[in-house]
Amino acid sequence: MRKIYAAFLMLVAITTNVPAKEALTLGSGDSLPFAGVGADGAPIGVLGDTSGKLLQDMGFDARAKKLPFARLYNSIHNGEVDVAIGVLRTDERASMALYSEPILTEYAILAVKKGNAFTYNSIADLKNKKLGGRRGFAYPALDASGIDIERANDHDTNIKKVIGGRIDAAIISSIAYLSQLDQTEMRDKVELLPLAVGVVPLGIALADEKFSAEDVARFNEKLSGHKASDAYSAVLAKYGISDYVKDWPLAQ
Repeated sequence: MRKIYAAFLMLVAITTNVPAKEALTLGSGDSLPFAGVGADGAPIGVLGDTSGKLLQDMGFDARAKKLPFARLYNSIHNGEVDVAIGVLRTDERASMALYSEPILTEYAILAVKKGNAFTYNSIADLKNKKLGGRRGFAYPALDASGIDIERANDHDTNIKKVIGGRIDAAIISSIAYLSQLDQTEMRDKVELLPLAVGVVPLGIALADEKFSAEDVARFNEKLSGHKASDAYSAVLAKYGISDYVKDWPLAQ
């Protein structure tokens, strides 16, 4: 009996010495397969699953809060949330929060009507082409070259315009939309051109009032190892984008 009691006391001591994980609020848009919020409040999507796991490994308990994408940057910069998922680093934003290395990289690629492929080596080569883009999306390289973009509310509309010959090419996303397009009958009516016209590296931002540069370095180190692991491959497969996560050469 005395031995059992001693073992019980040892178990209690071990349990009470386990440090509690610090709670974090993660701001997330609703943009699967990239990021979202599960029914239990856990971050989901490739970015959500990955950042949640790595932050947990660092000693944090990450709970997600769904936010409109337009509010993500303000929310992390003003301290409303501790972490923002699925954000793009710029020099200006990096002065207001700490940004990680990319977890995923999305590309802006061109889809044309099958049989209507054309050659281009630079963004400037597209000046005489009629391109269709999506409202609310930014295309910095094209805008900087003064190329006009006809806007639509969604990618499907632009693909239909391509098939109907109303525009020369639709600018689509290489992961989020292409993975959807491949499931439709429209895919057989278009082909993809080989050079991307934009790149969007997506990572997380961490509030600089809670995190340090050393914390971000730890996160990036864990991220590098995780992306080379079977666990990361399993997450890509879980969200159906294994075949779409790849590097595209960029038009200059």
